[in-house]
Amino acid sequence: MLETRLLRYFLAVAEELHFGRAAERLHISQPPLSQQIMKLEEELGTKLFVRTKREVRLTRAGEVLKQDAQDILCRVGVAQRHVREAAAGQRGRLSLGYVGPAMETRLPEIIKAFKQVCPKVSLELNQKTSREQVKEIGDGQLDVGVVRLFGRTIPGLECLPFHRERYALALACDHPLTLKKEIRIMDLAGEPLIFFPRKIQPRLYDAWFKIFDDHGIAPDIVQEATYKQTAVALVAAGLGISMVPESMARSPRKGVVVKKLSGDLPEVVLSLVYKKGADHSILERFLSLANPANPIPG
Repeated sequence: MLETRLLRYFLAVAEELHFGRAAERLHISQPPLSQQIMKLEEELGTKLFVRTKREVRLTRAGEVLKQDAQDILCRVGVAQRHVREAAAGQRGRLSLGYVGPAMETRLPEIIKAFKQVCPKVSLELNQKTSREQVKEIGDGQLDVGVVRLFGRTIPGLECLPFHRERYALALACDHPLTLKKEIRIMDLAGEPLIFFPRKIQPRLYDAWFKIFDDHGIAPDIVQEATYKQTAVALVAAGLGISMVPESMARSPRKGVVVKKLSGDLPEVVLSLVYKKGADHSILERFLSLANPANPIPG
């Protein structure tokens, strides 16, 4: 194995074609430099320089090594820089999972800021259910996720608060309920409802049905929709009404009004989860940006 130190010594002489000037450039004396070049020639089993009283010139083998040495030292320098950047959380890869409602929060701003702060990091975005994210983080397939835990703790995972908001009601613009100043759960009796499948979020599904039951309402679910954007599109098409996060009022769909819904209702509570003890400088930078106490860089 050639030492990079010997290659640097050789390259200095090969570029200067003068042992004295090369020694000055390397900040060493000439005799040790000559000894190191001789050592390199012994290791390679060939002469690299022709030395006379008048000149120093490269042999054919020396010409070949000069090109290779430049390439090798360049790659070594690049590798060292990459390692330092990775250690500082400036280079590498981060895989981020998220549930659909997370994109209606400040998550897009955080992603934008992260790409500005860490432009050399490959950020992989994956929309998945909370259950899928928790499993994949535990398996090491995801680094961090934005999930709904409904108060649960997951063994082996760290959990940080990320977002909390109330639910609202998405209505077609011409729906009579848009005229009411306050919409209550009991006002939903008899209304065609667009709801999510229970298998997607069983805890949330059951919480909503308990509220319906407490108010004596038998929900008339006319269509199931896995994603909120789909539910809102169906509302716009006049198929029914749907509960959505209040934040969806900030980017309303044409033909849809999002109205506040009063009462003691479930909330949208999102958490950041990642594996306990994760030694991941890139993840630390992302978590710092995602911390509500820290302002997002403009």
